[in-house]
Amino acid sequence: MTSRKVSMKATSLLVVLAVILSTFLAVIPASAAARGAWAPNTAYAVNDTVTYNGSTYTCIQAHTSLVGWEPPIVPALWSSSGGGGTNPNPNPNPNPNPSPVTKPGEVPSHIWTYVMNADNAYGKGGDFALLLSAVIKKESSFGAGLPGSPSAGDGLMQVEPNTRNAYLSQFSAKFGHAYNHGSEQDQVYMGALILNEKINRFGSIYNGLLHYNGGDYWYPGATDSYGRPILADQYANQVYAQYKSYGGRS
Repeated sequence: MTSRKVSMKATSLLVVLAVILSTFLAVIPASAAARGAWAPNTAYAVNDTVTYNGSTYTCIQAHTSLVGWEPPIVPALWSSSGGGGTNPNPNPNPNPNPSPVTKPGEVPSHIWTYVMNADNAYGKGGDFALLLSAVIKKESSFGAGLPGSPSAGDGLMQVEPNTRNAYLSQFSAKFGHAYNHGSEQDQVYMGALILNEKINRFGSIYNGLLHYNGGDYWYPGATDSYGRPILADQYANQVYAQYKSYGGRS
């Protein structure tokens, strides 16, 4: 009889301990996920929180951070929590593979940094960086073809002055500062802005390339004001083939 009472007391004590332990463990994840200030080359898990420039961000996709993947410019990886609350509108379709690509061997490292920064700004997971690299190779040979070019003033992606002027307000809204043509990064950002708009407007990367080169109203057989054919199809064929050779997915 005494043995049974002891057993019942022991069982009751275990139940109480289990309840206390489960309550304690339920609290742990929220504090354990607070990772402090964001840092590059760090592994982050889903629901980890970090601070960056006074704001709090919640990880929405596990990844290892890199320079250029700061939370404000990679919405596929981080949702803004403002002052520490929950973001009411997290990205509903985060890219499942934020950077599956590697730098093509012929692309200079500084150019790759520029295009990856532009890719991150649009959450493209690296594929857009490959396309931008192909465009820059065609337009300026990664900058080597600029000296002596009649369009040297138009930068790495050879955006015509009238065209870029038409996008200045969109550039400021997207990137948070006025366009600086002396910055090669801004030259790439501007080209990326225009090319992304063409792709979205005309429905595919190939069609976007056609109109990036030939203008919104290009059509087969179109000519310029001097009667010369606008060979946007040849341009698109070459750039698209280069992009695919880099491992482009679309």
